[in-house]
Amino acid sequence: MKELEDFEWFPNILRQYQTDFIGFVVSKFNVYAPFIDYLKASTKASSNMVDWCAGSGEPAISIFQKAGIFKQLELTDKFPSKYNGGAKNIIYNMDAVDVLETSIIENTTYTMFNAFHHFETSEQIRIVKRLKDNHANAFIVEILAPDFLFYFKILFTTTIGTLLLTPFLKPFSFKRLFFTYILPINVFTITYDGLVSVYKSKSVKQYQQQLDGILEPSAIFELKKGLFKLIVIQVKP
Repeated sequence: MKELEDFEWFPNILRQYQTDFIGFVVSKFNVYAPFIDYLKASTKASSNMVDWCAGSGEPAISIFQKAGIFKQLELTDKFPSKYNGGAKNIIYNMDAVDVLETSIIENTTYTMFNAFHHFETSEQIRIVKRLKDNHANAFIVEILAPDFLFYFKILFTTTIGTLLLTPFLKPFSFKRLFFTYILPINVFTITYDGLVSVYKSKSVKQYQQQLDGILEPSAIFELKKGLFKLIVIQVKP
């Protein structure tokens, strides 16, 4: 089962609306606060941060700015999005970047936020193994877990949340309003992909079993702060 946004035929405009919404929610509600604290406390300064599967650019942009330990952020995605920022030390690579094929370079920290579940198990193993074999420094962070509570949270966020928050998304778009309130395709696609994402998510124990022999169990762990709980897969050189 795949999310709609992972299909080539899925309209770019709806993919953009979806990534804009997800980026807005995780940034405004500080969903990645536990990871930012961990990153600042445990990671040495690096010249470059490369975010894979960046979508709209959030949450990588917020994490990059709040952590303050990297000189430059490069955003990449298989379906590059529009970046509306103007920071000189943040660039969006507009070439399609497939994480299964792209090269891995030294002195770079690779990140992937809430995108690992989009890949099949064999692809997840391949991604982590490539990072490990190339002595890369990387953080794969997931905000979803396979339980009923997350289904409820995502269902509420992608339906009621979409209807309440869409007018505040930037850049403002009358088309976005039309496909949300008049012809609510946007609500359907965001909700469908959200529920599929929960279905495809894994627990810490499942990731530990899946990546056994590649990473130590301690490299896969949970971070908690307030209402938020994250699953982190850390690859060290």
